[in-house]
Amino acid sequence: MMDGDDWDDLPKVEDTSSVDAQAEIQRLAGLSPAAYETERKNAAIRLGWRASVLDREVEKARPRDLDKDEGKPADLIEELEPWHDPVEGASLAEEIRDRLRAHVVFGTDADVDCATLWVLGTYLMDTWRLWPRLLITSPTRACGKSTLLEVIDALAHRGFIVSNASSAAIFRAIEAWKPTLLLDEADTWMKQNEELAGILNSGHSRRAARVIRVQEINGEHVPTPFSTWCPMVIAGIGSQRDTLMSRCILIGLRRKLPEETVDRMPVDLHEQMLRVRRQIARWAADTAIRIGAMADEPPVCGNDRLQDNFTPLWRLAAALGGAWPDRIATAYAGQSQSQDDSEEPAGVMMLHDIAELFATRTGRPDRIASSEIVADLIGLEDRPWAEWRHGKPLTSTTVAKLMKPFGIKAKVLKLNGTSTRVYLRSEVEAAAARYTASKCNPVTLQQNQQVSGTPKRNPDPEVTLAQSDNPLKSNTGYGVTLSDPGAMSTTAPDDPFDPDDWK
Repeated sequence: MMDGDDWDDLPKVEDTSSVDAQAEIQRLAGLSPAAYETERKNAAIRLGWRASVLDREVEKARPRDLDKDEGKPADLIEELEPWHDPVEGASLAEEIRDRLRAHVVFGTDADVDCATLWVLGTYLMDTWRLWPRLLITSPTRACGKSTLLEVIDALAHRGFIVSNASSAAIFRAIEAWKPTLLLDEADTWMKQNEELAGILNSGHSRRAARVIRVQEINGEHVPTPFSTWCPMVIAGIGSQRDTLMSRCILIGLRRKLPEETVDRMPVDLHEQMLRVRRQIARWAADTAIRIGAMADEPPVCGNDRLQDNFTPLWRLAAALGGAWPDRIATAYAGQSQSQDDSEEPAGVMMLHDIAELFATRTGRPDRIASSEIVADLIGLEDRPWAEWRHGKPLTSTTVAKLMKPFGIKAKVLKLNGTSTRVYLRSEVEAAAARYTASKCNPVTLQQNQQVSGTPKRNPDPEVTLAQSDNPLKSNTGYGVTLSDPGAMSTTAPDDPFDPDDWK
């Protein structure tokens, strides 16, 4: 039997498991993300660890240049010192406007006006209940979308440009950094991503701007909320999902003509614009309480979402004064009028077209045969009905299916002495009044100032509607005439399709 001294004489066997694990962690921490993803499962098996534990240890071992207090990339997310003196807002906005239009060709002046106010609003995110996305579009490539993103990045609050990102990276970046996210090449990676679409949509209003994911904390799977509340610019060719576009202010760009000139982008634009960013931060800090107390809203235009999107810009324009209220009123009217009916859901488009058939028929009949409606719809130009399915025209069954959600059904009634399936004008008009949007007319500066004092969404009946022989077909829609500066209304005659009532 050995005594204690005998054990001391045996050769030492070193326990290397801990040393080997640390060495493996250091090795894995030096790999690129793609290489680590390839090796992580086998490495976890070799070490006898759960993959989630290995992920945490490797993440701790990775070198990084971060702000120690907030975990933000020190070189990418800016901590801005506001300007030392008070700033005059209108002249600052003009400087921003000039800089935005210096490097690209906007579709209209209204587009650059919207972009200017949107940049200012990124410094006031604690003020807004709702903040729209900025959607930069062009019909084709080489129109300056990426260039405009760089300019906005140099002006907006904590701008951060990415050309691709996972859904998880988006909401985790927002939670950690509170940036202004600028997403480029959206047509190549965003439109078909269902999960990302939900995340982008969720960030439209502050109260609902969160997603929940389960993450492992101390070995337990815990539901964890992540904020999605941040300013966001999306740039790409063509359109995005309808649900996202309805949450956006639309900015159009055009390809430059040979005779048009734009300034070349300075290499150090972001550094050059530091003064402007600091001045915006100072103006926002000095104006935040005033803007937060405003109840100004754009006039009703038949599209509540559009009205919501423009409300923050409307208040910014009112705070700036000068030409800005008139500019944003023109932009608001223009975006309402430019909404293309072809982008509406098929049912809404058809409801609009059938309502027009009733409104334009001689004698304004109270019913039209289903077969006649089908024939008339197929005959409409610039509509999809003639080649509705695989190049074939729509049928009465198609009409019935699309009208059913609106509570409109064909009925067998007498028409010209014969029983036939008909649609009733009363049902079509009632549904059209509810679901087909009217358009806004441009609002003069005087009307604009009158409207801005009125916070009402359900206003009083002192507003008269502009004359129109056919309100559904009119390209300009409803005008707004205020008989009382403190009131607005959408009250219309009982029969909105009778031209005599509108006179």
